Amino acid sequence: MPAVRDAGALLKVIERLHSLKDVDIILENILHEARTFVRADAGTLYQLRDNQLYFAFIENDTLFNRGERENNKYLYTTRSIPANTKSIAGFVAETGQSLLIDDVYSIPGNVSFEFNPEFDRKSNYRTRSILAVPLKDTEGKILGVIQLINALDKTGNPVPFSQQDRLFISYFAQHAAMALEKAEFAKEMILRLVEISQLRDPHESRLHAQRVGEYSAALFDAFGARMGTPLVQRNRGKEALRLAALLHDIGKVGLDSELLSKGDEFSEDDKETMVWHTIYGARLFSRRSSVWDRVAFEVTLSHHERWDGNGYPGHIENIFSDALKPGPGKTGKEIPLSGRIVAIADVFDALVSPRTYKDPWDEESAFLYIKTKAGKQFDPELVDVFLSIKDTIVSILQNTR
Repeated sequence: MPAVRDAGALLKVIERLHSLKDVDIILENILHEARTFVRADAGTLYQLRDNQLYFAFIENDTLFNRGERENNKYLYTTRSIPANTKSIAGFVAETGQSLLIDDVYSIPGNVSFEFNPEFDRKSNYRTRSILAVPLKDTEGKILGVIQLINALDKTGNPVPFSQQDRLFISYFAQHAAMALEKAEFAKEMILRLVEISQLRDPHESRLHAQRVGEYSAALFDAFGARMGTPLVQRNRGKEALRLAALLHDIGKVGLDSELLSKGDEFSEDDKETMVWHTIYGARLFSRRSSVWDRVAFEVTLSHHERWDGNGYPGHIENIFSDALKPGPGKTGKEIPLSGRIVAIADVFDALVSPRTYKDPWDEESAFLYIKTKAGKQFDPELVDVFLSIKDTIVSILQNTR
């Protein structure tokens, strides 16, 4: 990992960070860019919630490769440590001060914090130097902590972090927090639209939308990894798809609330009317001036298409036509990849979620249902990938209930 330790390079890193729009992609990039900049072997990004520091991302070049740590992200986000002065990260979160420690096994006894060697013992890793800095928003509120582990010299040997590293990463953290604030605001605005949709449809919810977005991003990433898609491309696609999937059912705002309250007791006329929510949703993103707009258009229009061609709305020449009629269903890979992914994510979450007209299914029954619909309702290759990341999917479900 080459080190880039000058102000010009740092400004370029910050510029890249501000160009991102998705909270999770920004969080991942915060840790990776900070590690790269000071040539750190490992690191953890913590998010502060309810006086607990939750593990948002973990990277360690010595112990695991990049693909593994990405896929395991959802498996460790339930872990947390108290945000108090007894731990290194807790001290930084509690006081808002950065820490520069040359050797964690030689911390003096006159400080309140200590190093927990449990991870080192379990993994046979040797933590030495640590640089920990707070993430503060523009009002000074602590959002989390960047903790970098084991600076490396040119030969790959662990060395202490420098005061210059501390200065650079502290400045970087200020801009990282600003990028997070902007992304959180944009995400909240999108979720407000979901809540508007909920006023029409009692079965639609903010948590359902969030889970569909997370499932979709995880499935997209795993599928891309299997196909050999470069990580940079996977991250860009994942960023757009996660946000677009949040709004997969936004078109329901154009339907009558009485119809939506029926649950699954639809007449044939009701079913014909329900088709229109995909068209109304797609119309909102018809300009398609950005990647996000284009993916949102695909998702809203095609997430009810079926692999076997029995879905809707099917082939439509002009979604703005006054004489619009749904056409024959799209089949197979005629359906955009984004729509095929969200179709699986949406149905799975509907199965495991309680509804007024049904009890929630258990996870295994829902996975089995998805499996039985491979090649019929769903893309069989995507189903295979979805089933291969069961642990990730279940973790998302448990983290967002």
